[in-house]
Amino acid sequence: MKNILPFVLGLSLMLSACDMEERPYTINDSMTQTEEGAALAVTAMYNTFWSTSLMKKSYMECIDMDHDHSAAPSWVMSGAGEGNMTNHWSYNTSSDPFYAFYALINRANYVIEKVAESPIDETLRNQYLGEAYFLRAFSYFHLVRMYGPVPLRLKYDDLGDMARSSVQDVYRRITEDLDEACTLMTEWGTSSGNWGHANKTAAKILLARVYATMGSAALAGSVEMMVDIKGSLKNFNTAAVAGFEGVDAKDCYEKVVKICDEVIARKGVNYDYMPAFNKIWGAPNFRNKEFVWGVAGNSLSDFTTEHLGYYYTAPTYYGRGWAGITEHAYGLYTGSDERGEHGIFHYVKQTWNNTSNYVRMPDDPEKYPTGPDGKPARSVSNYYYTYFITKWYTGDGTVDNPTPNTTEPGYALKEQDVILIRFIELYLLRAEAYNELDFPDKALEDLDVVRARAKADLLSGTTSDKTEIRSLILQERAMEFMQEFNRKFDLLRWGLYLDVMNQTQSVRIQGTGLSISKVRQPRSILYAVPLNEINNNRLFGPNNSGY
Repeated sequence: MKNILPFVLGLSLMLSACDMEERPYTINDSMTQTEEGAALAVTAMYNTFWSTSLMKKSYMECIDMDHDHSAAPSWVMSGAGEGNMTNHWSYNTSSDPFYAFYALINRANYVIEKVAESPIDETLRNQYLGEAYFLRAFSYFHLVRMYGPVPLRLKYDDLGDMARSSVQDVYRRITEDLDEACTLMTEWGTSSGNWGHANKTAAKILLARVYATMGSAALAGSVEMMVDIKGSLKNFNTAAVAGFEGVDAKDCYEKVVKICDEVIARKGVNYDYMPAFNKIWGAPNFRNKEFVWGVAGNSLSDFTTEHLGYYYTAPTYYGRGWAGITEHAYGLYTGSDERGEHGIFHYVKQTWNNTSNYVRMPDDPEKYPTGPDGKPARSVSNYYYTYFITKWYTGDGTVDNPTPNTTEPGYALKEQDVILIRFIELYLLRAEAYNELDFPDKALEDLDVVRARAKADLLSGTTSDKTEIRSLILQERAMEFMQEFNRKFDLLRWGLYLDVMNQTQSVRIQGTGLSISKVRQPRSILYAVPLNEINNNRLFGPNNSGY
């Protein structure tokens, strides 16, 4: 399927609800009456991801820089990573994620309306419609978690004044769309040639994630949680999450178990978790069977010239190393847990040239008495440049002697994808559900599936305490999905975000002696809606509290 649309269902996102109308000058509805035209309309949905509004730049900045485990200097975080979207470079512009997700919704609405009437093969038509419902649900799932109540725009170019729908109404639409996607799509997997298109497995896992979000948010305010704060375990009373009053947490978690059981029963048919953690990330493991869905790589340059490279690619490998994870997040990987070794790049150049030595970050003289060059490990305070430990997408995390020669076996760079759904998440979602449904043994068994793969110590039989298991699952999600866009949302859905951030207070920027403030105000729970939406959508109402 072509990557570039000849007709531009293209982003004419002009800063207001009234100006968000897309003007497809060279397309007409008759084109969707053919398989080629329908395919182009579907491709238009996915092309929305490759813009500065999403994967090229602002998605990781807005989704994954504002939590206790993120590390970057303030000029990289640019407002969104500091809890204030109004200071982010994209705020109130056509690159604002608010508008990007609505652009994706509008394109999905186009497919839902026009392709539904197409005389093309029924199975193909249903697949395309299922993908559109999936992407609309994916977009609203982000919008409601970021902005709270938002308008439900469910018709193509129906972009006039519209009031915000309640949080529960938005979640009802999300679950209905995902149910529809699961019904329409018969394919549980996709071929490598069509990688990046949604499938039934992805829709099921996303639906389980949605129900887990609803269940935890309904419980928040009435349960406790223990969270590691820079090496010390602290107990928190969770805060109530607005919008989930009256939601039946038990019903939500029963649905999680049912969905996970159904998909896990197909383990090995279409998708599976990889047998070892060092078989997941890096160029040698490109598009492996654990990767259920993500945004297909547009080109290698997206990981070498865009902010993806700043976030995921180490210096001297065409990256910048400007953002990553904190030392205390890295410190969660203890004992024989391989996740701190494979899949995370923790060797950095001491200075920006080819003759300086690599050093390990953070410095651990007991565990790592020498650097990869065989010389004594250097103190963090000797670093000349600020680098960060980061997920290693573009090379082989099992290689323990990095060099700047990118043609070396195991380090060849290649086109990469941004992974958004992995098969292993099923076990963590079901573990969470089992615990809240009072099946602690089953919860720990599922937790141990994840830990056994990572060669971490197993937990079955160690506890039956509900709070302790809930806390272990939250931490396991942090370790398993480091830099995979989950941490802030996990803290938010459990009513932990403000307390955890304010207990963390600050994190050190390696090599500079400076710190990043993690102190947050209540307004940071929700993102600021663009002012143009507030001013031009007369039914929208006031901005979120504090903006």
